[in-house]
Amino acid sequence: MNKLLSAGRIMFGTGFIGLSILCILSRDFIVGRPPAWPSGFVFSYVLGYISAALLFIAAISVIIQQKGGSASLCIVLLILVLSVPRHFVQFMTDWLNAYKTLALLGGTLVVACSFFQQDHDVMRGWQVSDALRKKLVTTGCLLLAAFFIAGGYAHFKFADFVVNFIPAYIPFRAFWTYFCGICLIAGGIGIVIPRTRKLAALLSGIMVFGWFLLLHIPRFVANPQDASDRLGLCESFIFAGIFFVLSAMNDNEQSAQKS
Repeated sequence: MNKLLSAGRIMFGTGFIGLSILCILSRDFIVGRPPAWPSGFVFSYVLGYISAALLFIAAISVIIQQKGGSASLCIVLLILVLSVPRHFVQFMTDWLNAYKTLALLGGTLVVACSFFQQDHDVMRGWQVSDALRKKLVTTGCLLLAAFFIAGGYAHFKFADFVVNFIPAYIPFRAFWTYFCGICLIAGGIGIVIPRTRKLAALLSGIMVFGWFLLLHIPRFVANPQDASDRLGLCESFIFAGIFFVLSAMNDNEQSAQKS
């Protein structure tokens, strides 16, 4: 599973490199698709450039696996400060992206903990204890699960939109809309339960990576200027990586307990 762990981290970091580039192009921090800053907030473009640079550096650290835990927590802090508060204002009208933002935050916590688990990453003289790491992983799983369950519900509530979102070359689009909705809900429940977390995370990662290949790449190629499709390409790669990391982490824990 070490190969799966490394692959997941690389996918996670690569996706965030893509988001950092999109932040530069947008002159704003757009991780999690937050609402626009209030009118008159003149420094949004400065925050966009600075946060994009920090995001890029942190993503590289995760990919090369050097201080990846600290770098991941830097991404958590950026999302917590620059995205989460902006969603509070429009939560009722844009709730799915709010849940997505929390899931990106929670998933990044999981990736951070994968470094603390493996390397005992030390930050400013203190070491992350096993008890704290497990609490952070649980928090991350709960946030990921909330987004998956909300996404599954959205597949039923907005079925017509989802059907039209699926490329025309994929047959039985209505079936896949409802089937994937069920899988999202099942995956969200599965990663919360410790006994099923490893398998649920692995299957969820495969599912999201399948969407990356079959859905998001074709949509991006067909219209590379579409902001939503560009974000979707990066986000799906990030989430697939997060779930692969989570699955590999649970395999490592089970192996450690047996030894």
